[in-house]
Amino acid sequence: MPQKILLDVDTGIDDALAIYYALRHPELEPVGFTCVFGNTDVDIATTNTLRILELAGRPELPVAMGAARSLLWPYTREADFVHGSNGLGDVELPEPAAKAVDEHAADFIIRMVKEAPGEIALCPVGPMTNIGLALAKAPEIAGLVKEIVVMGSTLAHPGIHGVARPMVDANFHNDPEAAHILMQSSAPITLVGMDATMTTLMSREMMDDIRANGTEAGRVLMEITEFYVRSYEQMHPGIAGCPLHDPLAVAACHAPDLLTRERLRIDIELSGALTRGQAIPDRRPMGLERANCEVATGVDAPRFEAMFHETMLM
Repeated sequence: MPQKILLDVDTGIDDALAIYYALRHPELEPVGFTCVFGNTDVDIATTNTLRILELAGRPELPVAMGAARSLLWPYTREADFVHGSNGLGDVELPEPAAKAVDEHAADFIIRMVKEAPGEIALCPVGPMTNIGLALAKAPEIAGLVKEIVVMGSTLAHPGIHGVARPMVDANFHNDPEAAHILMQSSAPITLVGMDATMTTLMSREMMDDIRANGTEAGRVLMEITEFYVRSYEQMHPGIAGCPLHDPLAVAACHAPDLLTRERLRIDIELSGALTRGQAIPDRRPMGLERANCEVATGVDAPRFEAMFHETMLM
């Protein structure tokens, strides 16, 4: 049976790719989408999610809007140079006919998990704020999710451009306190961070093939992705495409053997001027006894890239 998945997104460009992948892959069954600030404002992220669902022919799936800022700090939009002013590479899609449900994302998460205990893979690929709120309000859902597969963390790969903290990924950077709540929750957690995602790539050759041989939706997504690729070419000279951050986390929900994993104790630094938001591993024997997650330290990139490519052609 397909794996039920609830995606928590801050829909910029790689979120759009992840949403499309989740909709198209036969081993996944999306049960809904929740939206958070991050790549763009939460209202834009919510509208973008509805747009991508309509583009993919799945407008009936529920979308819930959530947090507009982190738990402690006002939101500062910092990712327009990666995702464009509208979150979708400045490509204008039609206004969606569907609307978000009249339910906060945190409440939607709680309800969906309780209605299908042990069945849903929760996959947050933006800041953890909606997840932190849901766990604070209903801590019992930590034992009711099948797993939480997070796009977040970096242990060895350099962190994101544009911030002072050199070893912080974007999602933990945007709400360290929410990430801390998640890591303290006792839920079954897998961190799929930059150590793995930066080794996967959608190449320009792959994009050209999707344009030539894919669906109309696939062609539109490639137009959107051009902005993303150009931003990565500026940040990482010599790169021949763009990393598949969010799609890899989604793929790990149905193909966990894609990842090389290390079971670790991970805590989130909350105060350091150069480390706030950093995922800190404790590899001491006592730390390993207190392990709270599995961390992706590598990925079978050729297999995943082929899987992603095939799915994008569907």
